[in-house]
Amino acid sequence: MNAAQTLHLALPQFQSFSILLVRIAGIISVFPILNTLTIPMPVKAGLVTMLGLVLAPIIQLPSFPNDPALVVAGIGSEFLIGLTIGLAVRLLFSGFQVAGELVGTQMGFSAIQMFDPMSHQNAPIIAQFQLTLGSLVFLSLNAHLMVVHAIGMSYEFVPPFGAKLSDSIATDIIHLAQNMLGVALKMAAPVFATLLIVNTVLAILGRAVPQMNVFVLSFPITIGAGLFAMSLAMPFTLSLFEKEFENLVETILSLLKGLGQG
Repeated sequence: MNAAQTLHLALPQFQSFSILLVRIAGIISVFPILNTLTIPMPVKAGLVTMLGLVLAPIIQLPSFPNDPALVVAGIGSEFLIGLTIGLAVRLLFSGFQVAGELVGTQMGFSAIQMFDPMSHQNAPIIAQFQLTLGSLVFLSLNAHLMVVHAIGMSYEFVPPFGAKLSDSIATDIIHLAQNMLGVALKMAAPVFATLLIVNTVLAILGRAVPQMNVFVLSFPITIGAGLFAMSLAMPFTLSLFEKEFENLVETILSLLKGLGQG
């Protein structure tokens, strides 16, 4: 068998394999933890290829269409499906970051910024702490393996080149945004309640003892009370992380059902 015949036999398989890689690449492009400047591009490309090699034997890949327009539309739809899976995970992590920003602002840490490698921007120190804590819990619970499982399940709900837009997609994305804000408020609630009590007491002291400089005194007290409340609420925070990560696969599959039904 000469080289031309070998290429003729291998090209259709390579084209089908590339369809699988496009969907995985869409996930990696927005996936938290991986979407950072600290991870080199060759590492990300190797991860995409490795996941493709793992999933290729268990997924029935279609043949490449002959129409170039269908090829472009199909590749775009596959990338959109990957973005949908990555978006569900990213919005959840954004909820952790929003909670940290709210808490940090109330504690007086809004002026302290750290570089966030995920968003490539400066983020409040408490937000960076919550994001790092969420990432560690995510990995410790093997939630990344659940996402890989969701990638394999996605081909059952949305076959290659089979994505269809529907009205339910917009509704599901709105629900994801609502859940992000709900998670942020749940995480920030213990600190908010503690700081409300502390600020009320300081206001009463300021009225009862005018000689006391409440403004200067409030900074260390507010920071100390906020950190104390965060430490007491840590078991609740970890259980919230675990609950949200367990519901993550169901959320992803709900989005995929909307894409598959059209």
